[in-house]
Amino acid sequence: MEIKEGDIYICKVKKLLQHGIIVFVGGTDKEGFIHISELSKRWVRDVKDVAKEGDMIVCKVITLSQSPELSVKRVTDSEKREALREWSIENRLLKLIEKFYKKDTEKLKDQLIKKYGSVYKFYENLVKNGKAEIDEMKLNKEIVNELLDFVEKTKKKVIIKNQLEIKTYEEDGVNKIKEMLQECSKNKGVLIRYIKAPVYLMTVDLGDTKKTLNENKKILDMMAKKSKASNIEFKYTEIRQ
Repeated sequence: MEIKEGDIYICKVKKLLQHGIIVFVGGTDKEGFIHISELSKRWVRDVKDVAKEGDMIVCKVITLSQSPELSVKRVTDSEKREALREWSIENRLLKLIEKFYKKDTEKLKDQLIKKYGSVYKFYENLVKNGKAEIDEMKLNKEIVNELLDFVEKTKKKVIIKNQLEIKTYEEDGVNKIKEMLQECSKNKGVLIRYIKAPVYLMTVDLGDTKKTLNENKKILDMMAKKSKASNIEFKYTEIRQ
């Protein structure tokens, strides 16, 4: 595993020192150091107040001079949540694999890491490609079904927010914009809110990632086509959540 500056890792505390702690980086045997000043956003008098050997902590790599130096306090709340989510999914996925592969679990884990870079990257490809991602692996039907069921239960639901900018200099252009927005608002799971001229916020949420992506594309394509036909300036910025 290549350790990169700025990346987030779940690290296991190996040893407590007077001025910091030594950790195993990202579940490997590679060691990194966290200075006492980087252990918390609060002042730390003694490292024993915030860590003990064997603890799992979320860290960010801040430099790669001789050996990785990491920080706990520079990890944002959202980065911590996402790292813990990925760590949890990876461990649960490995337990599912172990259920079927027993002693060969480590062998399959190594194969996945070699091909994808990590077990979580394998999971991401499963989310994206579904059964097609594992067809060539020739797994038995039972584990294939359990893997796909696991993905369905754990994958993030995508909600898409689009910032729309719509302008017109035509005499009846304002009415055409209103008609276009009203037509879009009739679609299930679509909400359009006026922000300020000429900006609107459109949220698309159909409760299912694939349906949301398809509906979002369909609506934006329709708006672009109608705008062009009515001599309306239209552009958007898409923000996925």
